Amino acid sequence: MDLSNLNEKDMALGCKYCIKGEKLVLYITGLCEESCYYCPLSEKRKKKDVIFANEKQINSIEEAVEEAHLCGSKGVGITGGNPLLKIERTVEYLKALKEEFGNDFHAHLYTTPKFVSEENLTLLNEAGLDEIRLHSTRLFNDFEHFDKLDFLNKLKLCKGYIKDVGVEIPGIPNFEKEILDLAFDIDKIGVKFLNINELEYSETNYQALTDRGFSEKDDTTSRISGSFETAKYVIDNFKGKLLIHFCPSSLKDSVQMKNRLINRARNVAKPYEEITEEGLLLKGIINFKNLTDVSEVIEILKENDVEFELLEDRLFLNPEILEDLIDQLKENNFDFKFSAYISEYYPTSDKFEVERIPLVIKKPNLKLKKK
Repeated sequence: MDLSNLNEKDMALGCKYCIKGEKLVLYITGLCEESCYYCPLSEKRKKKDVIFANEKQINSIEEAVEEAHLCGSKGVGITGGNPLLKIERTVEYLKALKEEFGNDFHAHLYTTPKFVSEENLTLLNEAGLDEIRLHSTRLFNDFEHFDKLDFLNKLKLCKGYIKDVGVEIPGIPNFEKEILDLAFDIDKIGVKFLNINELEYSETNYQALTDRGFSEKDDTTSRISGSFETAKYVIDNFKGKLLIHFCPSSLKDSVQMKNRLINRARNVAKPYEEITEEGLLLKGIINFKNLTDVSEVIEILKENDVEFELLEDRLFLNPEILEDLIDQLKENNFDFKFSAYISEYYPTSDKFEVERIPLVIKKPNLKLKKK
């Protein structure tokens, strides 16, 4: 199972949009009545009633719609927590997104069997949900009390209301046979797909995983050893119509996230900014104390019809042009009264900076008191 050999025919429609970075990830709430030891959610989301649109915490439908526009989203993946614990909110946001972008705006939702009911499914159907994914939590948390029949009945119930019904679970090592048996069972009732996600550790689940004997696969990623092999066993030994897709952690990090960042960067980049291959933004920045300190620079930029932006004590321009400008000024022994650097940052709402390359360092003039 090589990333280069991913075949879209083996994927649910929602996955196809995700891989292209065309899905808005709508985290509708962190509330959840399950206690999955492998849950990787961060402290700022886990068990908290907060809403996120991609990486941005939001408080309104308008913000979700705006984020979808900025990312060029063609669909939404509604997740949590458990979205069904906030069914009214879930339906409200889903309806608004469908009204804004049309019925072709593909919507899928993750949940567990506990709150799957005719009432909730009716509401989701009327709001335009295209795809639902159930997670059989007790299969891994409390296998002795896992009621497979109840789980299968909940999937059958979903099929009566939602077009595409699937199962999404983590690839827990040593559960190969249980997952394979489940695959055969859900195939018999006409479930469309089974997604097996590579198990990962985070700051919130690391202790629980290590306490159960799990270990890291390597020193460079957060993958858990044996998860890939579990998924491979299921895929190699399954015979049927069910679509089975393994989603490695690298697919989410290096493909889905990257494509979504590129899509967003194209919509938010200023004319003078550059987009990197990873979907980050580059811009040149000049910091100054007084406007007169950069008056000559501004004059040069205007004479050469160079696009720039002046904001309080900073001047923004194309990073390559800034490099050339600084080189020329240094060659002419220019008296620098400002600092300059190239900033690389995420095109997200927080504009998180990942690297700063100094071009001119202007040390502060400190007046030290004598003892």
